[in-house]
Amino acid sequence: LFRTGTESDQFMMVYASNQPSQFDEAVMDRIDEMVEFGLPGAHERKKDDGMYIEKYLLNPPGRWAKKVQTVDIGDEEIESVVEQTKGFSGRAISKLAIAWQAAAYGTDGAILDQETFFRTVDQHKASMAKKDEWIEHAHERAEMLTTDR
Repeated sequence: LFRTGTESDQFMMVYASNQPSQFDEAVMDRIDEMVEFGLPGAHERKKDDGMYIEKYLLNPPGRWAKKVQTVDIGDEEIESVVEQTKGFSGRAISKLAIAWQAAAYGTDGAILDQETFFRTVDQHKASMAKKDEWIEHAHERAEMLTTDR
């Protein structure tokens, strides 16, 4: 921040958003530099998938968390998910892995089989599409309410 009262170079403030248009104009006016990070490509999604599978399924954090046993899920299935998750943010990929964990925890023995693995991807994509629909509807309603007729 610069020219906001007392100038200082002793700190840095970082804002991160996937919806920067939601920032207030006064905040936007005080941002000196912006860096845009695009959505992850196939290589990054594959790395993220592996990282989150490791974190949430194979070695979940927490004393009480169970390890998930995967059945018939290998490189081919991971590659398929990489293709199916085109357009996902890193956060969406992490939420998908958490959904896989939840699906496995709903079984006896915390097992994630291939069918559940792919069904969870489909359900996650449908959920994301529904959220996008709600956001679009909210934007349309806001436009309608704020437009003079």
